[in-house]
Amino acid sequence: MIWRSLPVISAPMTFQMALDERLFESQKKNKQEPFLRFYHSSGPWISVGCSFRRPEDLQASGLLRNNSKVPFCRRITGGGCVLHGEDLIFSLFIRTESDPGKLGAVRTSYAMIHEAVRRGFLKFGGEPVFYEAQDDLEKGADCFDFPVQSDLRMDGKKVAGGAQKRSVGVLLHHESVRIPEGVAWSDLAQAIREGFEEVFSVTVRDADLDPEIYFQAERLAADRALS
Repeated sequence: MIWRSLPVISAPMTFQMALDERLFESQKKNKQEPFLRFYHSSGPWISVGCSFRRPEDLQASGLLRNNSKVPFCRRITGGGCVLHGEDLIFSLFIRTESDPGKLGAVRTSYAMIHEAVRRGFLKFGGEPVFYEAQDDLEKGADCFDFPVQSDLRMDGKKVAGGAQKRSVGVLLHHESVRIPEGVAWSDLAQAIREGFEEVFSVTVRDADLDPEIYFQAERLAADRALS
């Protein structure tokens, strides 16, 4: 199977989230090859999971309280609050029917995607391990302070965590990865890409981004900034 890798974009998270939303809708409407997108926030931003709907939900986040001058935006995926700006982010858009054994169940897909990330870290001498169900994992609003099963940790700290959204058989997975010291983001992205090829037995090829989807995302981000 062929997956597509879209160009890396550095931009404010409002645009990045709008672009992912447009790409998710495009995958739902058109039966396309799966695509993978690595990107960066162009500055400090906090992304907030879709369950944070009310002001009191936001107040539960220590990350938001302690970074009140950092702008935040909403994701269409779940999960907690994540500080961006120095991390590597990727999004995977894929129909679960393309590999139901690995993508059909939420817990299984989460673990398989993190196995691809884990293999990426291994290429630089890192040895991340999975948080397990038997670990004493407390629940909280902030993603990297409150890991969940199958997140990755290294040297006692969480280094990768994600969130998902599913609709009409299409899976969107958002992931934030802490870049190891001395490793270039581009090298880490390539290593994770190779990890996906190994875990899912696919070939990932570079592809262009549809300009119309790009412009739709620009308009959506601008409309939300004005609302």
